[in-house]
Amino acid sequence: MRNKILNNESGMAIMMVMSVIAILAFLLADFTFESKINKIKVYNQQDKFQARLNAEAGLNFALAKLKLYQEGRNLIEKNKQLKELIQPSLIESVVTMEFMYPIPLPAGSDIQQRSALEEFEKNNLIKGRMGVTISSVSGFLNPNNLRVTPVVEEDNNNQNLDSDPDSDSEKTIKPEEFIEQKLVNTLTQALETEKEVNPDYDLIYGNANPELLVKELKFFVNDLKNFNDSERAEIEANYLSANITPKHAPLTSIDELYLLLGWNDDLIELIKDKLTVHEVSVIAVNQLTAEQLKILFPDITEFQLEQFFKHRDGDKELQIDAQEFKSEKDFKELIVGKLAIVDESTYEKRKKELEQAGLTIAVAGKLYKVVSKGFYGRAEYSITAFVDLPIKPLPEPKKDEKKDPGSLSKPINDDQFIDEEIEDETVEKTEEEKKEEEPPLELLAPRVIEIRLE
Repeated sequence: MRNKILNNESGMAIMMVMSVIAILAFLLADFTFESKINKIKVYNQQDKFQARLNAEAGLNFALAKLKLYQEGRNLIEKNKQLKELIQPSLIESVVTMEFMYPIPLPAGSDIQQRSALEEFEKNNLIKGRMGVTISSVSGFLNPNNLRVTPVVEEDNNNQNLDSDPDSDSEKTIKPEEFIEQKLVNTLTQALETEKEVNPDYDLIYGNANPELLVKELKFFVNDLKNFNDSERAEIEANYLSANITPKHAPLTSIDELYLLLGWNDDLIELIKDKLTVHEVSVIAVNQLTAEQLKILFPDITEFQLEQFFKHRDGDKELQIDAQEFKSEKDFKELIVGKLAIVDESTYEKRKKELEQAGLTIAVAGKLYKVVSKGFYGRAEYSITAFVDLPIKPLPEPKKDEKKDPGSLSKPINDDQFIDEEIEDETVEKTEEEKKEEEPPLELLAPRVIEIRLE
């Protein structure tokens, strides 16, 4: 009996030991699994940090390249002889070349090139991979340019001069009116194009009114006291009924279009790639798209559009070499002369309208989009930044001293009369001479005006 009891106790002890071992084994496996998971998380976090460092290094590299671009542009702008030899578009094309690390070598590279690259990679501090692209922002339709500039009251003398019937009476369009007109035309054209290809057009865009939508956008970005259009009451009532407060300030990101009450998401997706909220004072003709060219010259035909891009970008099938514009003069010759899209007077009128809206036709831009991607292990980090090179403002011209009205009654001798004739001849100069005397364009250091992290 005693042996039987001992056997039972030993069996129970063995069962308890085995149970404990099983529980400990389960806990050990669970602990090991959790440890491996945490270890993987830590490594992934380290990889993500390294990928972010690579992306930030790429952005700094892009800023350094744009700094060199700024120095080069300023140098050739100040030196007329150098400007004739080196075009701004050439410098821009060098700066905007895509950069990748590790640097890829072509298949036919020799041993010396490969060893040089290996030595370079061995002595640098970059770990992982990196890719940097710099592209000029060519979109020039900026909703913020719809902002109305308050009229500054001038003195009576200036008002009398403005009302002089002998002065130039040609009416000039206001910058916000020009941008508003172009936005309406662009939105109308985008809707017409969508109508031809989208079977659900009536359901999505059936009630879209381009004029009213652009007026709402103008209402949204303007100070309320400066917006006095006839549509104000209707637009303001819609926002009050929805209990939504408009921004009444410039947009800082294109994504703020989604805050507009009358604009649905599909409508914004349809047009937002044609807009920019950043100051684009230079229309870079070498980056113009077909849609942007239609905005500049609405009467352009499809054949002229095709010929324009064949001339600028070339055509491999027809063996036509690309001929990028080296100056605004080259662009004008193609538009007015070879393709006859518009006549010279229309071109100059359009150019004047653009200048009044703060836009200049040129071959190289001043606003760039930088996309820097960093890679390490399985991690990827992307930084998208908009970098602007502001144009240094020109000093304000000195105001001419006001002539004494009583001086006209003073006797004028022959010497004074001759001097005035010489002065008048000196003042009368051709447009080309005036342009040559214009101070050179000077770019300031590049600065990041918007950044997006992904």
